[in-house]
Amino acid sequence: MAMSIENIGFIGLGRIGAPIAQNILKAGFSLTVYNRSQEKATPLIEAGAKGARSPKEAAMGADVVLTSLMDDQSMFDCVLETEGILEGLKPGGIHIGMATISPSCAEKLAQLHKEHGSHYIACPVVGRPPSAVTGTMTLYVAGDKELVDQCQPVFDAFAEKVIWVSEDHKVANSVKLANNFVVVALIELFGEVYAFAEKSGIDFDLMQRLLRIILDHPAIHGYVENIPKRNFLPAGFDLASGFKDVQLMLQASTDVRAPIPFASIAREKFLAAMAHGMQEHDWSAIYEISRMNAGLD
Repeated sequence: MAMSIENIGFIGLGRIGAPIAQNILKAGFSLTVYNRSQEKATPLIEAGAKGARSPKEAAMGADVVLTSLMDDQSMFDCVLETEGILEGLKPGGIHIGMATISPSCAEKLAQLHKEHGSHYIACPVVGRPPSAVTGTMTLYVAGDKELVDQCQPVFDAFAEKVIWVSEDHKVANSVKLANNFVVVALIELFGEVYAFAEKSGIDFDLMQRLLRIILDHPAIHGYVENIPKRNFLPAGFDLASGFKDVQLMLQASTDVRAPIPFASIAREKFLAAMAHGMQEHDWSAIYEISRMNAGLD
């Protein structure tokens, strides 16, 4: 039987949590909020939310309690401490964890709630504070699909996209980490490229235009689609030619004294791929070396 969600507890009112809580309040839910620094709760209380003195109090009477915290330890503290969530959340209640935490932490939290008689939904959020303000966050959600569907009205209050990824809670947090890895890898890559450009006398405006062209090129979208299919023949650009280009990149970076360590990593994978007879495969076949390194068949 579907549960009607009316009362919500919210714990963690930082730069992301506070505007999400504001949107939940605006959506008409009865909201109780808690934050270790009590002054952060004041604007929400003035707007009509109830204030709580502990995570336990925020969870008491709540159909759903959401947490927007920092890390694994803060999650465990909030759930397990004497005045924690499990002390207040009713049997059948739902805890939605929105923090970027380890997959193993999500798995443990799900088990703790199961033993308690309540439910856990892993729900790491993607978006910066402006997206939290406008209610346009993206959510990667894992857990019991029926419970996730019941929580859709809550998600609608602050999210534009809700992507259910698995019944297995840890998968949502693995997806979030993969998402963030792409971002941090691109930040590092752009930094290396701009440092090389500056040392090589390349105009920054030109470099910016070039990067935009590359990122929008259909070939990049093609790699996203084709690499997991492991279909590297016939080659669009063969691996042996790619290795030659990487060698040239490294030589040019050496000449101007601008390290590009991503290219060094790629060189080793090109060498390994050629040692396995892949020189006529598409250069994206270095994915096979990544798979081997991960112990995949």
